Amino acid sequence: MTETIAITGVTGDVGGKTLELLHAEGVQVRAVVRRQDQAELLRARGVDARLADLDDLDALTRALDGVDRFFLVTPVSERQAEQGATGVRAAQCAGVPRVVHLSGGDAAEHSPMPWAAAAWRTDRLLRASGTAWTILHPSAFMTNLLPSAPAIRRGWFPHTTGRGRAGWIDTADIARTAATVLTTDGHDGTEPVLTGPASLDAHGIADELTAGLGRRVRPLHLPSRVYRAVVRAGGVPAWQAEGLRQQFGRVLRRGLDGVDVMRDDVTRITGTAPRPLRAWAADHRDDLLG
Repeated sequence: MTETIAITGVTGDVGGKTLELLHAEGVQVRAVVRRQDQAELLRARGVDARLADLDDLDALTRALDGVDRFFLVTPVSERQAEQGATGVRAAQCAGVPRVVHLSGGDAAEHSPMPWAAAAWRTDRLLRASGTAWTILHPSAFMTNLLPSAPAIRRGWFPHTTGRGRAGWIDTADIARTAATVLTTDGHDGTEPVLTGPASLDAHGIADELTAGLGRRVRPLHLPSRVYRAVVRAGGVPAWQAEGLRQQFGRVLRRGLDGVDVMRDDVTRITGTAPRPLRAWAADHRDDLLG
């Protein structure tokens, strides 16, 4: 492939894994980063890196000059909606022919979670941009279980989801799908829903952790406000802790905003089925058990 693909969010999980996949395949990939030291490290590995901030339309437009496809990944922050808008506008200004946006499986206009509402706003702008687009809607990330490691070591999986279910997915499978969409045609105007192989409630998650870790893990339901306090005690900002309380204690628990939808889009697009949670847990045994 001779086209140039630009990616934001390469210092994060999905963006970073997508960059690694494309670079390993010899794709001309351009990393858009905020700091000079990040750019230098990438360039030392042979990756084209450009300095730009998602808050700076002019700088981002320059960074996207000559790009054929753009993977827009915005970090979870209080400015996520504004940064998503900057990403879409910069792609328009730079004349980027195709944009792929990492949205969310629960993106919704009136979502109580700021990141889901922000993703919805970016999706809306992209659909109306006049640019060819693909919007990826991944389900709950398995990596979001890592902050529960201290409790998992004691044999408990703390949650506030009741009987709510979601198709928890390995971020490596999201990155595989994104890389495929970015390097093949036929995805314009589509909105794949990316899920793992099984719809899991808290008991299912605990069972998968037990199987993957070889150690018994039991679900421990907490009232949502207690869950928020636990998250806050772990150093999460108040606005994000409240968003997590809403995500797990309201949206996921009640199956709102399509959070419990299951699809086979990962297999359909990549030709390979997504990995089960137990396989992810086995790979992250050291992170979860120490």
